[in-house]
Amino acid sequence: MVVAAAAAAVLLFKCLSMAPQADDILQSSLPGLWKYPTYKKQPVKYAEIWMECKKIDDNTDGLWRVHDGFYDFTEWVYKHPGGSDWLSITKGSDITEAFEVHHVTKTAEYLLKQFFVRPATEPRNSPYTFMDDGFYHTLKRKAQPILAQLPPGPSAQSKLCSDLLLAAFLLLSTVANATYNFKLGVLAGFILNFLVVSAHNFFHMKDNFRMYYFDLSFLTSREWRISHALSHHLYTNSLLDLELTFFEPLLQWVPYRTKSLCVRYGSWLYSFALYFIFFYISIVSRLYLTVQGKLKPSLRKEDLIPFIPLFVMYAYSGATFINTFIMWCWIVLIASFFFSLNGFNAAHHHPENFHDGDAPRADCDWGICQVDAVKDRTEVNNSKFLVLVTFGDHCLHHLFPTIDHWHLHHLYPVFYETCKEFGITYKSGTVLDLLKGQFLQLAKNEPNRNPPGK
Repeated sequence: MVVAAAAAAVLLFKCLSMAPQADDILQSSLPGLWKYPTYKKQPVKYAEIWMECKKIDDNTDGLWRVHDGFYDFTEWVYKHPGGSDWLSITKGSDITEAFEVHHVTKTAEYLLKQFFVRPATEPRNSPYTFMDDGFYHTLKRKAQPILAQLPPGPSAQSKLCSDLLLAAFLLLSTVANATYNFKLGVLAGFILNFLVVSAHNFFHMKDNFRMYYFDLSFLTSREWRISHALSHHLYTNSLLDLELTFFEPLLQWVPYRTKSLCVRYGSWLYSFALYFIFFYISIVSRLYLTVQGKLKPSLRKEDLIPFIPLFVMYAYSGATFINTFIMWCWIVLIASFFFSLNGFNAAHHHPENFHDGDAPRADCDWGICQVDAVKDRTEVNNSKFLVLVTFGDHCLHHLFPTIDHWHLHHLYPVFYETCKEFGITYKSGTVLDLLKGQFLQLAKNEPNRNPPGK
């Protein structure tokens, strides 16, 4: 089964890289996204390729763009409080959304002026606005006094939960290997899934060692800072959202009119197979692009992190290396399934949510567009632990991604108040509703003609 999963990942990756574009939307329905994303023309869709293509589209002459100005943060990269990654990765691109969303207070705005180089002459290639009297800036102002009363950085509770999950995962994996018990391996994989999702809480913040728990999965925190934090979070359900289009042409959540019946309804079945090998697809993609010389630098010390459980299991279980390797691959396979089942059905893919191609609102305030692209799960949001390990409080997490998940519930009163003030509907449903909605969205081939809220 392990060999079959790895072979399937290689075969699927080859098919995805050779398949024609499943795209009959050659222009975003969001009016400000006026350039068709270059990354969608690439045979392999990967985080770093998305970033390089965005730099081409943004055309900032190697500088950083914020709103209508070009800035040079070269001397600030290694002084940046959030860590150097956020600036070194984005050099040569428009970081307006990231700048607005990752800085809740006015401090960064005051510092920005000293790095100004020149004004921009072309409009931004982005649909979103950040008006001072708009939804998102209003919500941020209301949230600031609440957040000022909370301890900065990750909460003690989140750190404890993640550390305990790590200990439980390593213990269960070792016991499963010592007894060669694949049922225990399933439990270890389930715990690994929880651990990886909880680590996602940490890579949204400044550099810290717990964000590397995410790398135990074959996914990498650096890759996901791009594909998730800088792409999906900032351009949710638009053509610039890498997570929306990564599995095309096999999974098509965008309401393309040219979807075949096989893709529309066959995906209801084969998507579950994709869930099992999602982690393996990540490592296959990385190895392929490394061989092709398209990753810079090609290898990093963090690439060794996924192998730590393998050596712990081998060192402390007394099992043979081949049995250890099989059990380790089995655990990763199970973790991949639960992570994907959770992630792809968590919030975004439902016919009631906006997807590029649908008619957008006239008001493209970034915060409003985030609310339009999310539907939360009521059962998950009732537990802080489940919020941490299942992408809960999803709408608030999108609006305030750098705030620890354990603290997000404090923001609901001002969030509801701001939604009421602007006439915005916050959507929620059950876990089953989101699961069913995700399959309905896969089958959907007609865009919504009415804007959200109409």
